[in-house]
Amino acid sequence: MGRVSHTMPTDRGADTMTSVLMHDVAMVVQQTRPPSIDTVRALCHDLRQPLAAILLLAGSESGDVRHRMDGILDQAQWLSDMVEGVIGGAADDPPVSVDVAELSFRCVQRAQPTATCRIAFFGADNAWTVAAPVALGRAITCVLDNAVRAAGPGGQVTVDVTGTDDEITIRVVDDGPGLGKVPCNNSLGLTITRALVSACGGAFELRPGTESGMVARIALPAITPREMAS
Repeated sequence: MGRVSHTMPTDRGADTMTSVLMHDVAMVVQQTRPPSIDTVRALCHDLRQPLAAILLLAGSESGDVRHRMDGILDQAQWLSDMVEGVIGGAADDPPVSVDVAELSFRCVQRAQPTATCRIAFFGADNAWTVAAPVALGRAITCVLDNAVRAAGPGGQVTVDVTGTDDEITIRVVDDGPGLGKVPCNNSLGLTITRALVSACGGAFELRPGTESGMVARIALPAITPREMAS
């Protein structure tokens, strides 16, 4: 399913673009959950990274204890959010105004404990959309996890969030060997990503990098601070 059309009829009165987007995303969530995807299998796939991070942080004897505990709590909260989002569906993960740069940065932070490569983050100000935050977070995390695996030890992953008046773009770039050349199965993660991004009213594409690696791109409809305040 492609991008959602956000044409506003003239009789909507005081409705803002934000409310229209919220309605559109809610409809997409209800209509585009693909029946071919085993939601339990998809959830188990997404639980692996935070569980690995919790085990790593709990078993570490170096670093500040409070910092490690905060990291464990953050990972545990994310586990809880994902489980509740799957069990409760749209009721527990309703579309809201989301700061895409902040959400993406939190995904990067959660990926850091288990990453063997460097992860750089660049985020734009006022990169807002309307989306189900857990679903979007899962999509970003899946893309980031694939990029980290592809880059491997000593590699580089860059997460870049940019925005225009119409569109917010998340680019995840790795310097790995390229799609199909990584010794692990990424197909499930990419399938999950496409479904979740579609459910958020966005578009997802994956293409080869300029010199090496892959570039994953998530595009989402933008809203402005003025529209949020209306």
